[in-house]
Amino acid sequence: MNRMQKFIFSCLLVVVVASTTIWLSDSIELKPSVTKTTYINSVFGSPGRKVFEPVLPDRHVELPKDFRFHPEFQHEWWQLVAQLKDDSGQSYWVRWRFFRYASDDRIATGWQDPQIYIANLVMNSHLGMFTDQRIARGGIGQAGGLSRPFRVWIDEWSWRSLSDQPLPGNLRLSSDSFSVNLQLKPAGAYALLGENGYHAKHDLLPRASYAFESPFIASQGKLTLSDGTTLNVKGRAWLSKEWGSELVGANYVGEDNFLLWLTDTKALQVSQYRYKDNMPYTTASLIDVNGHVINVPSEGIILKALNYTEFASGTRVPLSWNLQIPSQKIDLVINACKRDNWVNFVVPQWQGSVTAKGSDSAVGFMQLSGY
Repeated sequence: MNRMQKFIFSCLLVVVVASTTIWLSDSIELKPSVTKTTYINSVFGSPGRKVFEPVLPDRHVELPKDFRFHPEFQHEWWQLVAQLKDDSGQSYWVRWRFFRYASDDRIATGWQDPQIYIANLVMNSHLGMFTDQRIARGGIGQAGGLSRPFRVWIDEWSWRSLSDQPLPGNLRLSSDSFSVNLQLKPAGAYALLGENGYHAKHDLLPRASYAFESPFIASQGKLTLSDGTTLNVKGRAWLSKEWGSELVGANYVGEDNFLLWLTDTKALQVSQYRYKDNMPYTTASLIDVNGHVINVPSEGIILKALNYTEFASGTRVPLSWNLQIPSQKIDLVINACKRDNWVNFVVPQWQGSVTAKGSDSAVGFMQLSGY
């Protein structure tokens, strides 16, 4: 290779290297950044141009009428958390959630039905943690719901009422690890959160839903393990229902939820909603067995994470908390009963039973997402 050829080769090499560098730089800049906020919103995003009923404070929730389906709203879910014991006194925690999400505002049937159903199941016990999840489209019979009599189902999972009221009811769930068949009876009244069921999730952002709770439900039935062993179980359960049209806002990151039985006749529900560019917003409601509710204003609640647990994936989750509500003389340290309860559902989260010590001695359930 003569001098002129070497010069030409060197010039071409410089051009190739420079072009490659510019291309890689542009590719990195153009690559979308996937964050907790963008991921959650890609799953349960804001309605955008879709037309759904707004959540307004002048609409009063009616019970038990509003146990029904609300297809005019984009989201809704039912949840049941049960603390069960077998004949030997061994404890089992079961948490089931049935979620409906409308991908758009059309009314259609068959495969064009825009309703998507997601249900997930968690059981915590001395045997370990077992989870399962189902996802299905409405309109084809695989999943759906009826309002009168009340029934929701996805595959073989079902919850149905046994009268003209939502309760008493029957819950049937099964997975490869266990199955449960529970009879549910009311042992207390329904309770409306917030202002007659209007549950604000921030004081500066237009985020709210309709919600009610029923922390006092008697439960008994059968729990069958993977080896075929069938156990008689009984205990108590907590029912939650929520619906709206923007359960996930544009800056939503995640939330921290606590359900605590303070006594056999008094319960405490606490939720903290976390946002990317706004301060967290915390709500708390004291509920008694007669359905009376004391809604605590956000500024009257102090909720602090005491320490974080890091998992192999690098995810750090606060499994110990301090909750203070001075106006109600509540000061609790809440601790997870088990550490390794991270579940990779559609929205990855930590779920599990907790104990609380301090002004009260309580047990309950904690759900954390967005970490």
